[in-house]
Amino acid sequence: MTWWHRLLRRNQMEAQLDKELQWHLDQHAADLVARGHAPEEAGRLARRALGGPEQVKEECRDARGTRWVENLWQDFRYALRTLRQRPGFAAVALLTLALGTGATTVMFTVINGVLLKPLPYPDPDRLVSLQEQTEKATQWGNLWAFTYPNYLDCKRESRSLDMATWRYDGGIVSKPGAAEYVEGAQISSELFSILGVSISQGRAFLPEEDRPGAPPVAIVSDGLWKRRFGASLAAIGAALVFDGKTYTVVGITPAGFGLSDFEPDVFTPIGQITEPYMHDREAHFGFRVWARLRPGATLARARAELAVVGRQLAGQYPKSNAGRTFIGDPLRPDVGDVRSTLWLLLGAVTLVLLIACVNIASLLLARAASRERELAMRVALGASRGRLARQCLTESAVLGLSGGLFGILLATVGMRPFVALWPGTLPRAEGVRLDWHVLLFALAVSLASGLLFGLAPALRAPARELERALHAGSRSVAGSSRRLHAGFVVSEIALAVVLLVSAGMLGRTLLHLSSLDPGVNIHNILTARTALSPDTLASAARTRAAWQDILDRARRVPGVQSVTIVDTVPMREGNNQIGYWTTPAEPPADQQQLTSATSVTPDYLKVVGTPLRQGRFFTDQDRLGAEGVVVIDEVMAQQAFAGKEPIGQHLWIGMGSDPMRVVGVVGHVRYWGAADDDRTKVRAQLYYPFAQVPDNYLRRWSELMSIAVRTSVPPLQVVEPLRREVRGATGDQVLYEVRTMEQLAGDTLARQRFLLVLFGIFAGLALLLACIGIYGVQAYLTSRRVPEIGVRMALGATPHGVQWMVLRESLGMLAAGVAVGVTGALAAARLLVRLVDGMQTGGPATFALTLSVLVAAALFASFLPARRASRIDPMRALRQE
Repeated sequence: MTWWHRLLRRNQMEAQLDKELQWHLDQHAADLVARGHAPEEAGRLARRALGGPEQVKEECRDARGTRWVENLWQDFRYALRTLRQRPGFAAVALLTLALGTGATTVMFTVINGVLLKPLPYPDPDRLVSLQEQTEKATQWGNLWAFTYPNYLDCKRESRSLDMATWRYDGGIVSKPGAAEYVEGAQISSELFSILGVSISQGRAFLPEEDRPGAPPVAIVSDGLWKRRFGASLAAIGAALVFDGKTYTVVGITPAGFGLSDFEPDVFTPIGQITEPYMHDREAHFGFRVWARLRPGATLARARAELAVVGRQLAGQYPKSNAGRTFIGDPLRPDVGDVRSTLWLLLGAVTLVLLIACVNIASLLLARAASRERELAMRVALGASRGRLARQCLTESAVLGLSGGLFGILLATVGMRPFVALWPGTLPRAEGVRLDWHVLLFALAVSLASGLLFGLAPALRAPARELERALHAGSRSVAGSSRRLHAGFVVSEIALAVVLLVSAGMLGRTLLHLSSLDPGVNIHNILTARTALSPDTLASAARTRAAWQDILDRARRVPGVQSVTIVDTVPMREGNNQIGYWTTPAEPPADQQQLTSATSVTPDYLKVVGTPLRQGRFFTDQDRLGAEGVVVIDEVMAQQAFAGKEPIGQHLWIGMGSDPMRVVGVVGHVRYWGAADDDRTKVRAQLYYPFAQVPDNYLRRWSELMSIAVRTSVPPLQVVEPLRREVRGATGDQVLYEVRTMEQLAGDTLARQRFLLVLFGIFAGLALLLACIGIYGVQAYLTSRRVPEIGVRMALGATPHGVQWMVLRESLGMLAAGVAVGVTGALAAARLLVRLVDGMQTGGPATFALTLSVLVAAALFASFLPARRASRIDPMRALRQE
């Protein structure tokens, strides 16, 4: 029989064992009778020769090799019985563990879906992301998007990589249906094959369609196909008007297909672009290059080939490619700054889980002490110390797994609300779900937790002094046991201090950031990106007329007080950093000062409410042909003209209207948000009239412009009337990304607010668990010291003296825990400063406030056992002994 057969046929083998033992007894007895013994005497002698039947059976069972499984199953059933017999203990332990493992499982589920899951393409480990790299770093760093000519050369020369390129290209879909702004992507024909993605309907682009002059074709997303074409297969071959150009739909992407961190609705061939930048090796217009390693190729070999291509192009085109090479790295999901936040939260919930484990360990240790007589009896009957330890660890593992199952249920319920509460949009949120990785993690955490809090009672299993342990009335507490309980309490307090102080620092940070002046009056302002009718972009004159028409139409909307056009809205994603200089001689690019440049119309200050400090703002006379003028903020006035009067000074910014005369100084706007503005490298701000943007920049600028209105009514009430007015005569001008300034300002602190809420919850839970732990330990130690306390009181100790004795012990544990916790909190503070924008380190006031809350709660938890100890009746206590 195999091992499995012996295990599964246990009952059958037991019956066979009984028959075999009886056969041996009968045979031996028959032999003895044949030798002349009486039958009764022969039976007695046979049983004596064989030995005790149960001992013989045990030896036979050991020989099978399945005994450890049987013992484990026996311990498992015994553990379930003990939990069922103590429902109060089981409920408290399971709830504590469920909260700890549930919170940890939620965080790991999110981390697994956002950070650990590979990209949703076949063989994602073979995908590579390429970038251009310069030897010298500029103000913008030394990593660049590809230029199209460099991409073509790398694609042609590489033997290890199959390459494709793409770039973002949003625009207006005007037919079929009403005008709608959608996200799009211009892609090379190889992109889908390189990613290993098959078109769900129709086909991908052909190589001959990815070149100038080819028939305009498009691939649409599954979502747009359903919205615009009713999910009809007739969409293949149908016309789609995108940005004023008619395309033939040739394919539909699979549902959920996306590039990087967005899901385009319209894909067009990148090779059909005829703009001059397609032939300019210095024009980095957001071309992203992805590649797949060919069979047998390695990343190291591909990198070596790219380096060779970089040197060759540097020699052929020294003006654009000198000091420039190409690098390749494994393609990874783009999750922004979410990574650090997720790991930070996982660390916080791990502390909560540790506190829960320490709490359960303390409860199990107290329970093991109450079972000391039972365990000693087992030792007296022959159980080894290892056997007792295995029994204790099995019980704790059952408890841990049961708590883990409840934790998984809590994680299932809490996962979606957690994702919904995430500030902004959680990257790759569609991948956040329970799968076998998460279940395996939850199982491992549950088992590890069970073993962790089961070690103390397992190691405490009695092996010596059995007579003392078997004495039913023994109620003393060994010094080692008391120290172990105290160590648990100190650990709980230390971990709680770390979380409480961290929550206090986050609260202090949020209060500080909320009190800062953003530089704009955020109330009653509505902002929206604005897409002009594609027909108007063909001519600079028509483009300027279209923007003026939008301003005029917006002013007619009831509730609108003032209107402006602006390219970069404060506290919203997007910026325009440019270099400037104050003398006619242009310095090298890496030596130029940087400023954040914003193009606006004259009513900008009326809309945003930024104060004018000196001079004037723009007027309708500041247009092309007139003197170029700029307005700067206080930071730039100090940076560019320290100690000088800025009004009347000249600046050069390379926009074609240099020099620009400074005509005004305005207050500083926290463009980067309350948390980031003080730490950003570029704080200086410059404003220039949108009317003075040169014609050759006007089309590009028009793709970036937004409308901002100040209202006399709640801003969201004017959204629909504003949409109707802005739609224009042709009906294909749209507003999108509509937000109020209050929303934008709130979003800049959303991450800090989110962390504060979660750390506050974790800290509150840690404080509650720590107080429960202190109360439980003190109540247990006091109950075990009843005879001692009775003797003290019989010898003259007062109730207040007994009460102070118990509180003094609590204060000692509390002081030790606070001392250790403060050290951990200081380390946590340094970590938070690096990971959380605008983080304020906790000053003495923060530590004093949070620690006072902890000390007050801990003393209250200790007061109850101390008060109970002070009311012990000496005579009844002595009778217990």
